[in-house]
Amino acid sequence: MMVTRSSLGSPGPHAGARALDETDKDVFRGRTAETREVLGKWAKNRITVLHGGAGVGKTSLLRAGAVPLLRDQGANVLPVANVAYRPSFPVAALPEHNHFRIAVLASWYTRASPVQISEQPIGTFLRRHRRMDRFGAQLPTLAAIDGAEALLRSSTWHERHRREFLDDLTTVMKEEPGLHLLLAVRDDSLDEALELAGRLGHESPATCSLDPMTPEAALEAAYALLSASGRCDSDLAEALVLELRTVRTAGGVQTTSRVEPALLQLVCARLLEDLPADAAMSAGRLHGEVNRALGEYCAHGLATIAADQSLRPANVQSWFRAVFGGPWGRAGVSETRLYDDVPRAVVDAVQDGHLIRARLRDKARFYQLQHPRLIEPIGRLDGGAVPIRRPGPSIRLDQAHRALLDGDPELARRHTEAAVRACGEGDLKVLAAATTFLGDIAYEQGETKNAVLRYREAAAICEAIPDNAAVGWILAGIGRILLGGDAGEAVRQLQAAASRLPHELSIQTALGQALWRSGRTRAARAVFEDVLGHDSRNREALIAKRALTGTS
Repeated sequence: MMVTRSSLGSPGPHAGARALDETDKDVFRGRTAETREVLGKWAKNRITVLHGGAGVGKTSLLRAGAVPLLRDQGANVLPVANVAYRPSFPVAALPEHNHFRIAVLASWYTRASPVQISEQPIGTFLRRHRRMDRFGAQLPTLAAIDGAEALLRSSTWHERHRREFLDDLTTVMKEEPGLHLLLAVRDDSLDEALELAGRLGHESPATCSLDPMTPEAALEAAYALLSASGRCDSDLAEALVLELRTVRTAGGVQTTSRVEPALLQLVCARLLEDLPADAAMSAGRLHGEVNRALGEYCAHGLATIAADQSLRPANVQSWFRAVFGGPWGRAGVSETRLYDDVPRAVVDAVQDGHLIRARLRDKARFYQLQHPRLIEPIGRLDGGAVPIRRPGPSIRLDQAHRALLDGDPELARRHTEAAVRACGEGDLKVLAAATTFLGDIAYEQGETKNAVLRYREAAAICEAIPDNAAVGWILAGIGRILLGGDAGEAVRQLQAAASRLPHELSIQTALGQALWRSGRTRAARAVFEDVLGHDSRNREALIAKRALTGTS
């Protein structure tokens, strides 16, 4: 039996509108045909584009459906990557880093060192992890990038990294014929995804469209979700699906042909959490409970967005009700009209919260309500105060990673500081990761003193865990930061790091740099020669030794 949680986005299959993952594969139902289509096209084609609206279940299909099945079949399938992923590692410790390469490769190869990832192209990892079938033939490598929209648009924060990563991806698609790449994007990014496929050498990639669920599929999914918590009630599942298809407006009652997976999962979660297992569920009561769950979801989501963007919750609610609570919410509202009333970040956050979705019409972007079933609860939003229930610290940290990717370091900092405050005694690893990320944010913004301060705090937490390797890397990050201002202290920090991680050539090379800058050229040369003795192609050591020789 699965454990349910009351807070949105917390672990468990009934965690509001969060995506399912591989641990939820036993409750992932209702997508048999779609999963088979994705499996078939992914296995046969070099590039496959999976597209659908926000909240339609692309991530769940990949992580809880396709990948477990492929793994059971013996396929060489990698974990699903997301470009917002960030490993718990101080970026200042890396001689160079590309956000997208680290995010994707650290997702695909979970045991690889971020130092290796930062220094080596994608093709190097693919060649190292090739697998053969029993006849000695190379198996295709099936790799997916979820949330690939971030690769398709220019980035104010990581544009150079984005371009470099796409160049690397283009090279590997040409050089590694065994790589089968799947890109998961929202519908409004499909054209850009097809353009990227052309750049990667495949102008006619396979495509899979993921739509909201049919009633039959939704019934199967609802029954699986209810059964996972011990409530095997087919009548309730059937009534719930019908209720989520029923739209009541002043113009009458309509029954939609599709059900939104995100809303189905959300309502199942709320019913299981709030109602006794033996509670009678009349049609009238179910209608009220669904309205209450959806209304609370909308109000809470909008209040959270308002808080994140430093806006008045009543104003955001009023805007959303006025724009999407009427006929335009179903027909679609031009993005230019929306941006006249609220910042683009608010519109993006509302879509990320699965309240609206984007559509393209004649290459113009329009936004419409996620599902007409939301019209009734939206009409009851009164602008009153809504208590915000934040997710746990690990999910809040994920939100911070996403905010930084979206080019909002201040929001990333606020999310991370909130994650730090939310950590309890059993959350030392999350606390260390969050504190390290605060150091990363400061470092990437050029706030070196603050970065060193945060990294020192993170090192102290890692000492308490204890995690000797993490302490070593954090000290290496501090040492690299100090290279530009206090070479003597950089030497001390890097020596301490090297004592904890004596075989890490990246730390040894940084130590050589610090020794050189502090005037100890003979010691520096010895360090570089030692590094090159272990790795004759170490680029940082080669460059440093040549420069050192030229100054001798």
